[in-house]
Amino acid sequence: MTVQITPTSTQAHGMTVSAEGSVAAGMLRFKYTRTTLLHVAISIPLSGPPTHQEAQQKALKILQGFLSDACEAAKNYQISN
Repeated sequence: MTVQITPTSTQAHGMTVSAEGSVAAGMLRFKYTRTTLLHVAISIPLSGPPTHQEAQQKALKILQGFLSDACEAAKNYQISN
């Protein structure tokens, strides 16, 4: 089955305070589509990346970690009677 992951939106929320000082804050949303049976949107809050491209890269790395963990959890899940 074909799976597509697409960044669908980036929202800037201004500035926030962090250990590095005042940094940009925002939200990046990815759409995950697997044929016509499953459509999921995942929003990832971010703070720190100064450019749009760096924000996308940071969010993609977070998404990859999440999907890897979710895949392992699904493999180990068993339905009990």
